[in-house]
Amino acid sequence: MDGAVEFVSTRALFAKRKSIVVGVPGAFTPVCTRQHVPDFIRNADKFRASGYDHLVCVAANDPFVVAAWAATIDPKGKLSYFADGNLKLARALGLLCREEALGLGERSQRYLMMVDDGVITRLRVEPSILVFTCTGSEEALVSDDA
Repeated sequence: MDGAVEFVSTRALFAKRKSIVVGVPGAFTPVCTRQHVPDFIRNADKFRASGYDHLVCVAANDPFVVAAWAATIDPKGKLSYFADGNLKLARALGLLCREEALGLGERSQRYLMMVDDGVITRLRVEPSILVFTCTGSEEALVSDDA
């Protein structure tokens, strides 16, 4: 990142592609950094082989923090990283939470979202930002009918 901030609409981001979106409450936070996002990085090639051409991580931080985190956690760039620093996406999805006891203030909940040409086909949300149970990479390829 050269210091410039580029805003991208969700319409442009998700048009004409199959996307897996991993939503996290914060870059450099323990569960996000040690478990949730590495799980998707490890399985990125499997997702692409199954037809998902766009793997996205959205973090509730400013774009500069997200860029630094992405370079640290995913130096090969297996996922695309986007900042939701103003929480516009989390708010539009109804996924805001307050984590004052953790010193985080208002954040996005932890979620897994599948998007096909701009249409959300699956949305799974963790009951707490501290857990990682229903939004892992294995859940991304499991049918809701199963």
